[in-house]
Amino acid sequence: MDQYHYNPLPPIAELGSTPPFTRLLLLAPGIGRYPLSCSLTIVDIQNPPPYEALSYSWGRESAAGPLWCHGRPLQIRVNLDIALRHLRLPHQARRLWVDVLCIDQSNIDERSRQVRYMRLMYKHAARIIVWLGLRTPGIDEVFQLSQIVADIRNANGGSATTIKDTSMGPVEQELDIITEILDAHPQVVMQLVDFFDREYFMRIWCVQEVVVSAWCLAKCEDLEINFMSLLSCMIHVNMRRCSVFAGKPLEFWNMIYMLKQPGRSNMPRISEHEIEGSMGPMYHTLTGTRDFQATDPRDKIFSLFGITDEGLMLVLALTGVLSSNKNSFPMRLLKRAQRDIADFAQSINKTGPDVDFGRNTALKADYNKDHMEVYRDFTRFMMRKPPLMLDILSHVQHIGNPVGDSFPSWVPKWHQPRSASLIGGIGVYLSGLCNGHFRYFAVLQDSPLAGSSIHPNTLSLDGYYVDRVVLLSAVIDTSVEEMVPVEDLWNQLFSTSFFPLARHPNTKGDLPQMAFCKTLSAGFLGPVATAISHDLANGGENLGQKYRAQAHADAAAYLSLAESNNSTLSPVEFASLREAASRGSLARFHRSSQTFSYNRKVYLTQNGFLGIGPMIMNKGDEVCVLFGGRVPFVLRRMHDHHVLVGETYIQDDEIMCGKLTEGVRFRNQLPTMTFHIR
Repeated sequence: MDQYHYNPLPPIAELGSTPPFTRLLLLAPGIGRYPLSCSLTIVDIQNPPPYEALSYSWGRESAAGPLWCHGRPLQIRVNLDIALRHLRLPHQARRLWVDVLCIDQSNIDERSRQVRYMRLMYKHAARIIVWLGLRTPGIDEVFQLSQIVADIRNANGGSATTIKDTSMGPVEQELDIITEILDAHPQVVMQLVDFFDREYFMRIWCVQEVVVSAWCLAKCEDLEINFMSLLSCMIHVNMRRCSVFAGKPLEFWNMIYMLKQPGRSNMPRISEHEIEGSMGPMYHTLTGTRDFQATDPRDKIFSLFGITDEGLMLVLALTGVLSSNKNSFPMRLLKRAQRDIADFAQSINKTGPDVDFGRNTALKADYNKDHMEVYRDFTRFMMRKPPLMLDILSHVQHIGNPVGDSFPSWVPKWHQPRSASLIGGIGVYLSGLCNGHFRYFAVLQDSPLAGSSIHPNTLSLDGYYVDRVVLLSAVIDTSVEEMVPVEDLWNQLFSTSFFPLARHPNTKGDLPQMAFCKTLSAGFLGPVATAISHDLANGGENLGQKYRAQAHADAAAYLSLAESNNSTLSPVEFASLREAASRGSLARFHRSSQTFSYNRKVYLTQNGFLGIGPMIMNKGDEVCVLFGGRVPFVLRRMHDHHVLVGETYIQDDEIMCGKLTEGVRFRNQLPTMTFHIR
């Protein structure tokens, strides 16, 4: 029998606006192994009959039998087959929206059209059913413990009768109470950790489906719980995992939980804009979801358009500025102008089906492009939009030789999980900036905000050359249980031993062993990233001063551990080292150095700079600063162009904090050049 063929959606009107049409599935009643049967009807999703939307992971294995749609077979996968059998009712039909069935997956134009208003399918649903698979042993206890944790977190630390220490704040009390409960149920906690390894929590589309929903119900067969109650455990589960670097999916799910909880103000916002259904700026959301997976690699980008500031409020993609004072009069004026322009754009877009005022083509889901083109155009757009920052280039993490790759070396491969922690991702350093003197920072050639580049695979950026790499260590790949082998790495670069401490003629500034330890933890980025504090939200120069001193103290804690009084240091220097060590933390040094040196190499340049850089870097690679980049980058010189190897940290405050860039741009301290990167 012929497979089911979809009736096409109503065409886009030649004049006026076209409603966001989609299909709803009416699942026929049945029980047990009785064949699945359904029908599809076309509706305007903004005015639909009541329906539920299914959020699930597709899986890969085909089901043994088809779904019968209007009497014709439609092949589905096992996970959906099981979900539909548990969702169908015995005596009445159930109306659902299921992405793989309600969208004709064989029609590229329809997929592109539907994805542009995918968020509406979940926003207008009466509720979202999150299908998490079978009810395996231990799931009942997992749901019960999750509900207990959720009740405590929803009470913001528990009632007065549960507070044991009135000197503690509500967040600390909450954490203390939940930790005590989890410690009392170690077996269930292990089952909880295993439960969050299910494929659902790794799928990128599931994020949007939950974020835009009003209510999510999690199901394992007939077992049900509010999905937010499950997410309430995420932060505690993640604390019990062994993770070398941050940014894994569970951390992002916890962010979703926090943002969807009313009245929870203890989490700093990453966006100054209050946009309904948004997780924040595109870059931050993309960073948080880097390690999620998608069946179609293009969806790593497309899935975020419906839950980010720029995707939902297009004017933000054209009017961004960098300001340390979000509440200043000019910034308040800009926000008002942004709102007015957004309203104006929305009124224009209603005049015609193909009118999409303010939306760059890089922010449109187009399945006619291959994933390299999608990633390339999106990356160029993220650099070109105001205020012209190169943060996106920190995501370039090659695991093989980029020369001869089908991808331009400057385009991040979003479908691959990150291999190292981001150095430029937190926004601590200002290497290619000028301390606020320039409103727009990067100097890009051949990168129009609208239209296409003449040479789309070549990125032309202005900057300056710093130094050349002459010595390299092996790749640092210690496991989470191991400490970074500081002395072994030192011995790969220097002929003198690490201890006793002594000055070395071929390094700049600090005591060389001190500089080496700071390099492994990416300077004061290590203490910043491992701190659980509101300081990150406040920022400012005090942050740099505080954590620069902390990085010095933590490195001193390591150096003083094995150093003895037979050191070649003067008594004054040795006493200063001991004093600094008393303010430091050896555990934090190990955690910081492991976080930022993992899957990287430590190197020495021709002029004595120490740094950590990408795992694929070679001798002869060049350390350069690109205007608009928060950190320097390692480039590889070819015959007529450069290859981007990746971001780097170099142990020099003048370079990392933008002082050298100020000298270059205002006093011509070093010559500038245009780097053509392919």
